[in-house]
Amino acid sequence: MSVWPGFPPAGLTAMLIGILLGETLLAVALNKYRRISYALTYVIALLVFAFHVWYFVDQRALHKYPSEFSHISYFIFSVSVIVGGRKMQAFASFCGLVTGIGFIIGGCFSPSSMLADAENGATMVISVARHEILYLGGLLLFLNVGRFEVKDVWIPFVGIVLIVVYSLLLYHGIIYPDFAKPQGMVVIKIVYGTILGYVIPGELPVWLRVFSVILVLGLVAGAMLGFYAGNKKINAARDKRNARIGKARDELELGLFPLAVYLLKKAGKWPLKRKEFAGGNIGAEMI
Repeated sequence: MSVWPGFPPAGLTAMLIGILLGETLLAVALNKYRRISYALTYVIALLVFAFHVWYFVDQRALHKYPSEFSHISYFIFSVSVIVGGRKMQAFASFCGLVTGIGFIIGGCFSPSSMLADAENGATMVISVARHEILYLGGLLLFLNVGRFEVKDVWIPFVGIVLIVVYSLLLYHGIIYPDFAKPQGMVVIKIVYGTILGYVIPGELPVWLRVFSVILVLGLVAGAMLGFYAGNKKINAARDKRNARIGKARDELELGLFPLAVYLLKKAGKWPLKRKEFAGGNIGAEMI
């Protein structure tokens, strides 16, 4: 039964698509305003971190733990942005985009199951807000804030593998044996090829399950490569535009650690700017 009697599943789909388009247009509109995007991304990270620390502490008594890809993404995104680290922020951005877009896809193909799985209308609204604010944060990092290197594409691959391992440990009761809902984990459905059960009733044939696993793996690999290549092109276009108007390239990084380094450099108290290795001797250029 739907959490809102009479609320059409198509209405949920339309609402999710509308939110996606609105957030995308906002991020694109802020493309020329990196510092505003920087500040907005940081505020999103603080809100996401504070809410989910409270949420999972509160849900501990109900034997609910961070179990889904989106749950883990909340912490990857928020901690990476708050603390800093360009390489991890690439993975954080990727996770944010996958979380938001994956939720939209679910809302398009199986809105009825989303409405049925929600405990009540309030939890449905919170679920939509959690997923789509993470999408906005990931999109701002991708379009306007982050400068990611294609050579670091191995980081999200390793990250995805670790998330799968964590999910399997959770599913089989090796960690958090009192976990309340292991059967509903989306990552597990993807790993075992049963994710199409949301749209195809009955038992799925083995060939279809194998095909769905291969398809998802291919989509994830392609998305990762496209993510890094796209970010590189976006930054190249921004640098070219700034060069035409004589604007210096903005190298300010997001996070507490980069901020601390910046302030120390500005105060003249950061000891080393560059290390040079020549003939086995280490030289340092002082600021």
